[in-house]
Amino acid sequence: MTNERKETVQYITAISTLATGVIMCFLSFFLNKYSIESGVLMYFGQTLIFCGAVFGINMVIKTKVLEAESNIRKEVDKRLDNIDKLFKTTEIEKGEP
Repeated sequence: MTNERKETVQYITAISTLATGVIMCFLSFFLNKYSIESGVLMYFGQTLIFCGAVFGINMVIKTKVLEAESNIRKEVDKRLDNIDKLFKTTEIEKGEP
């Protein structure tokens, strides 16, 4: 399973779980004479926690990976520049153009 496919499945699962929580709250509210049962509220709370975890973890992972990639690119560029400067100074010392 590719990473993009995995994220799509996670997002679909989180959104559908949240939708079931909202629907259960509305049904409980209107079918029980304008009161929501505690079990329904607990389920809705758990769906909010699950959605927060799915979206939050993905965002943290993406942020950390992009940050690490950026740091690696900067370090590689810096070292390549140092190597390039070293070769240019040796060419000048030898008298090569």
